[in-house]
Amino acid sequence: MTAEETPAALAGQVTDKDPAVGLRAVVALRRLLEELERLHVDNARDQGWSWQSIATALRVSRQSVHEKHASRRRNTGKED
Repeated sequence: MTAEETPAALAGQVTDKDPAVGLRAVVALRRLLEELERLHVDNARDQGWSWQSIATALRVSRQSVHEKHASRRRNTGKED
């Protein structure tokens, strides 16, 4: 993460009047959010959380969280 991609820097860019700056910030925030979700889903599964518990915490369906993360975890050698 570069200095321009820190959450504080991105928050400032999101309100910029230049659409190019604001949209770049949206993309960077989306990437950060996806990385945070991957990290915390992996942590939860490694600690024995069920897919249903993770889904409840994320306020999504069990099926959606499982579809999004289970195959990725298998591909990285983490068993589910």
